Amino acid sequence: MSTVNLVPNEVVLADHDLNHSFEKWRSQVDSSGFYIAVVTDDHGHCLSVLASHSPALEGDLRTCLPLVAHDPVRAILSPPAPDIKHRTLHVACHDHENRWLECCAHYFKSATGESRCLLLIRETIHETQSATDFQQERLRAIAYERIKFSLLELILKEQDALRILERIVHDIESIHTEVYCAIVLTRNLGKLVQTVIASSLPQAMLQTLRQLQLDTGNGSLATSIATKQRVVVENVMTHPYWLNHREAATASGIQAGWSEPILSAEGEVLGAFAMYYRQPQTPSAFELSMIEQAAKLVSIVVDRHLSQESIQSLAYYEPVTGLPNRRKVYEHLHQLRKEATHGQWGMIYIDLDHFKWVNEAHGHTTGNQLLHQVAERLQKAAEPHFIACMGGDEFVVLLSGLASDADEAAEQMWHMQRQLQKVFQRPFKIGTQKLSITASMGLCSFNETGPGETDYVKAADIAMHKAKQAGRNQACLYEPGMQTEIATQVMLEADLREAIAQQQLRLYYQVQVDHTGRPFGAEVLLRWHHPQRGVISPLAFISVAENSGLIVEMGHWVLDQACAQIACWQQSLNTRELSLSVNISARQFRQADFVDMVKACIQRHQINPNALRLELTESLLLENVDDAVLIMEELSQLGIQFSLDDFGTGYSSLQYLKKLPLYQLKIDRSFVHDLVTDSHDRTIVRTIIAMAQSMYLNVIAEGVETQAQLELLSNNGCRRYQGFLFGKPMPIEAFNEWLGERLT
Repeated sequence: MSTVNLVPNEVVLADHDLNHSFEKWRSQVDSSGFYIAVVTDDHGHCLSVLASHSPALEGDLRTCLPLVAHDPVRAILSPPAPDIKHRTLHVACHDHENRWLECCAHYFKSATGESRCLLLIRETIHETQSATDFQQERLRAIAYERIKFSLLELILKEQDALRILERIVHDIESIHTEVYCAIVLTRNLGKLVQTVIASSLPQAMLQTLRQLQLDTGNGSLATSIATKQRVVVENVMTHPYWLNHREAATASGIQAGWSEPILSAEGEVLGAFAMYYRQPQTPSAFELSMIEQAAKLVSIVVDRHLSQESIQSLAYYEPVTGLPNRRKVYEHLHQLRKEATHGQWGMIYIDLDHFKWVNEAHGHTTGNQLLHQVAERLQKAAEPHFIACMGGDEFVVLLSGLASDADEAAEQMWHMQRQLQKVFQRPFKIGTQKLSITASMGLCSFNETGPGETDYVKAADIAMHKAKQAGRNQACLYEPGMQTEIATQVMLEADLREAIAQQQLRLYYQVQVDHTGRPFGAEVLLRWHHPQRGVISPLAFISVAENSGLIVEMGHWVLDQACAQIACWQQSLNTRELSLSVNISARQFRQADFVDMVKACIQRHQINPNALRLELTESLLLENVDDAVLIMEELSQLGIQFSLDDFGTGYSSLQYLKKLPLYQLKIDRSFVHDLVTDSHDRTIVRTIIAMAQSMYLNVIAEGVETQAQLELLSNNGCRRYQGFLFGKPMPIEAFNEWLGERLT
């Protein structure tokens, strides 16, 4: 015998119940027998060894446990329900001495809230179990091994998944005369019951399962599906999970209910395997192992069945939404033309706005659930017309049976478009989240004498992209000439990708001055020097960069260059106090790593964060104010300042403005331009300045070009300015030279 440690570690010592259990176990350990005491995580990985008969134990319990104990011990390592604190089982070691292993699992949480288990194992001989019990346990284990082997053979040979699942239920019930088995398969990502396989289950309980709401706390089976964890209820008459099902349990003679989730290879829930006992009961080691193994067998069968179905349907159905796919759309169009019915047809091409942001912010699982819900709503709104998913977040509705008159048919198509737009007025509930999303739509009408079907899809797609360019959440009817315009945008995107690769983008700097005319900072502006077209305005390419996602890469480069310039200025006494403003796009701001990226830039260039000013727009912040506040507060703590760009062009609501950790409001150039001649603009500017002052915010006006504008702004309390009156945007070399003349 060699003892690794017979003293509990700090975690065990800190918990009175754990320490008591360890001391009791230690007093019962026979020094000549087999024993192990370890702390594990809920996957069975050994975190620390408290005691062992062998010094060879290094993280993997299987190296020291008899083979027969592997599955039972693994089955008890994770707590089956929140109210169960410990479990004891006895494993029969198959030898002539009828030895048993007593395994005690005590569940607790680490200081960081992670699931942990104190596992105490010791060898006993004739202590708690008779030879008869030993023999029965052994025979049941042998019988189940034979069943597993025959079921695996059946899975390989049998194509009928339902027959295999019925066989699994029958065979397990054959070695457990006091148990009912049930397999429940789900659909809609585990939200609804699809199939119940339970040949022996009494009718009252069978009907309950068929109508079961799959929510946490609504019975053992529903809870295991909702949480993707094993649930063991030893007495259904006292456990709160069964409050709504006790009448059905009583009518069915059920006293205990255990359930194991059935998961696909990717971890998606497919259903659950349940065992119901006729008396209150704690599962034995064998039973825990069996229910786990049975759930795995069912998952193999269901996964195989689904893959066979998907092979057959993949050609015509989109997998996430279950709708007909692009190929099916073309076949349906061909069929419409073949029928040669008189009258107009129509097509509505739908694309979700900023759907990529959902995936970036919440993950692809949430994105897929959102697509599924969108598809369900669109189906209801478009009925009885044909609807399909073209892939990703794009949908198509084909309208047949429209009026022969073109104007009347167009009105019918617009009416359907308005019905489809209403789908997006209510938020979509994904788990505990409420997500709002809009859609851009392209409309195209045609008849049986028109061109080939591919042109219709392309035309509607072009109209949809035109709607996106109009500001999203819009609809547009296809007109001749649109295709040329879209082609120009596509070419511009390709050129922009090349520009990034060939480093054709340049940064220009426009000075910002105070009321004395002294420069206190600058705004960094992006310019594109095209080798053939010359300098291209940001107005021409920023929207293309936003739509394509290139804005993220561009924004990262701009921020890094800005931080590098701040570092240069901070090395000189004359320029060390200058600040630099950088525009942040909506897409860049919503990147999951945005905060880390900003921090990395500051750290890389070792700059004073107070010199960096990030400019955000109202529309960006309003889409999710709470998330924006969290991001801004984290960066504000570093010293970074935030400026609200284009202020006054959006909602300008004090309700959200007071939540934001802002440093400065920026009066939009559209109000400054006609400030001298337009009394409405003067009123707006005075209001913005007064609002900023009341909230202790700095205010700066952009687009100041004349002395008259400057005087009006100054007289109304604005003390910071930016515009051609003080300096045009310049490359950094020219800007630094210009600064040198004014800061000396």
